[in-house]
Amino acid sequence: MNRFDVDGKRVLELRCGIGLASLVLQRRGANVVASDVHPLAEPFLAYNAALNALPALQYRQMRWDVSLPTLGHFNLIIASDVLYERDHPALLAKVIERHALPGAEVVVTDPGPGHSSQFSHLMAQQGFQALEERCPMDDRDTPPYRGRLLHYTQATNDALA
Repeated sequence: MNRFDVDGKRVLELRCGIGLASLVLQRRGANVVASDVHPLAEPFLAYNAALNALPALQYRQMRWDVSLPTLGHFNLIIASDVLYERDHPALLAKVIERHALPGAEVVVTDPGPGHSSQFSHLMAQQGFQALEERCPMDDRDTPPYRGRLLHYTQATNDALA
């Protein structure tokens, strides 16, 4: 998220944990909402923001299996290490269906092995195309790798015309 284009995008981080990605995005000036299901995620996030001299982030407690219409819609939805349970691909795809704006991007890091193939199939059904990138252990583009970056883009009606 340190290099990702976020200009003018509303960003949702799913299962933010301690909020590293959201904090990086906030420091860069992004309009970001962090979310998690864990009851201590919000105080951890606030503490980490304060440690980094940042204002408190927008936060919403969120279960993937419960609709949250007041959350709104986003241009970019991000998540890390969330495809490890058998039901996660379907739940995550539903969250994206409910909260992605037309033409949205979705970025998921997946350390594997997991259920990313099933998730990619569900994303394709929503009109998303996938670009998969292996993630090296450091900034040199050489093995060993630590997982994959799954970047999904959705064509807008304008792009299809």
